[in-house]
Amino acid sequence: MITTIGLIGYAGRMGQAIAHSIETHPTACLGGGLVRTLPVSSMRDDAPMILTDKPEALFPQCDVLVDFTHASATAPFAKLAAQYGKPFLSGTTGLDPETMATLREVSATIPVLHTTNTSLSLVVVKRMAKLAAKLLKDQDYDIAIHDKHHKWKKDAPSGTALTLGKAVLEGNEGSHPPAYSSTRAGSIIGEHAILFAGTGETITIAHEITDRRVFAHGAVQAAVWLAMQKPGYYLMDDVLDIA
Repeated sequence: MITTIGLIGYAGRMGQAIAHSIETHPTACLGGGLVRTLPVSSMRDDAPMILTDKPEALFPQCDVLVDFTHASATAPFAKLAAQYGKPFLSGTTGLDPETMATLREVSATIPVLHTTNTSLSLVVVKRMAKLAAKLLKDQDYDIAIHDKHHKWKKDAPSGTALTLGKAVLEGNEGSHPPAYSSTRAGSIIGEHAILFAGTGETITIAHEITDRRVFAHGAVQAAVWLAMQKPGYYLMDDVLDIA
C-alpha cells in the first residue's frame, strides 16, 4: 500500500528535505505541496503536480498531511485536516498551550502526531533520560540540559531540550528539575546533552545530529505510520512502539 503525503510548507528547508526523502521511501509518494504564494522561487524542477496556496486543493488528494510551517499556522491547518478527515503530523516547534489544546481536540476525530524532533534515535535517548532520572530520584544529583544549534535558530532552549526535560521530570516525579542552557553558533544542526552531576561523578547522555536528512527520514516514517492509525493523539514513541 502506498501512502500519499501532502506537505504543508513544501517550499521550506524541511519541506524540501522531506520531499527528497519521500522519493526513496518504498511505501510513500508525494501527493503535493502547500506553499504561501505562487509561483515559488528556487523551486525544484521536479515539483509535484499539485503545488498550491489553497489547502482545499491539496488536502482531499492526500492520505496524510505533514506540517512544518509556523506556530501560528498549525492550529488552522489541523482544524482543516479534521474537516477533511486526514491524519495530521506536525513537527512545528514553539506551539503555545492553545495550539496544543487544538491538536488534542482534533485528535478525537483524526490521528494527530506532534513532535519537536523527528529523529527516531532521539526517542531512545528520551527514554534513557527518563530511566536515569527515575533511578537517581532519591539521590543528590543536579541535572542540566544543554542544547546547541545553528546561529539562526530563534528559540532557546530548544523544543527538543524541553521535551527531554519533560522526560526527566516524569522519571524523577519533579524531585530534581533540570536547568537549561543553550548555544547558538555556526551551522550546528542539533546537539543535546543531559548531565546528571553528583559528588565526584557525572553521567552524560548525549545525542548529536550530523546529517539533517535524519529529520526528513523520521518524518516520512512517522507519516506513513500515522496514516494507518485510528483517531488519537500520538508521539514518536508510538511510531517505534516504545510504550
